[in-house]
Amino acid sequence: MSIRYVGLVFVTAALLGTALAPAPRAESVPPGLSEDVVKNAKTPEQHQAIADAYTKEAENLRAQALAHRHMDSYYSEPGYRSSKLGLPRHCRALEQSLNAAANDADALAKAHHEMAQAEAKKAK
Repeated sequence: MSIRYVGLVFVTAALLGTALAPAPRAESVPPGLSEDVVKNAKTPEQHQAIADAYTKEAENLRAQALAHRHMDSYYSEPGYRSSKLGLPRHCRALEQSLNAAANDADALAKAHHEMAQAEAKKAK
């Protein structure tokens, strides 16, 4: 098998994997929570748990964005044919999208933290 063929297979697999991966969605519920849990949250503890989940999700999204920033720099190095395939541009777009989703998750975490504080005040 030639190096050229192996490289083509690798790049094709990477592009297909990325194309088939779900796009980050800030409005989705973080892992470990369900939409019902979020919709029916009433106590300070429930809202704080949701806030913590969104905070963790934001951290995970930022880590993924950082990984794509590093991939962008690798693909932009001289000698990589991937720059002709648009992989650096792809990585930059994913980085921006992931950072935007992380900012949205931070905003949701802040909102649920404020709801937790408001519910705690009502309980007093």
